Amino acid sequence: MSEVYLYQVLSGRRNPSRDRLLCICFGLGTTEEETQRLLKCAGLAPLYPRLKRDAIILHGIAHGTPLAEVNDKLFEKNERTLY
Repeated sequence: MSEVYLYQVLSGRRNPSRDRLLCICFGLGTTEEETQRLLKCAGLAPLYPRLKRDAIILHGIAHGTPLAEVNDKLFEKNERTLY
């Protein structure tokens, strides 16, 4: 993700997709609560632990797993990756 894109998101000029916002959350090291709040503020669906993909993402957030490792786990489980 480019610095320009991130700046545009943070300044309110662009609205990120749910996956892009989740990537930003991993980059910022947000907690589960902070991530859910950011998704809500952006008008995006929260993470639901009953959905396999969302459960993998939530587990990664809760344990501070690097984004690349979460993407690998999503790929292994035949789920759509975040990037």
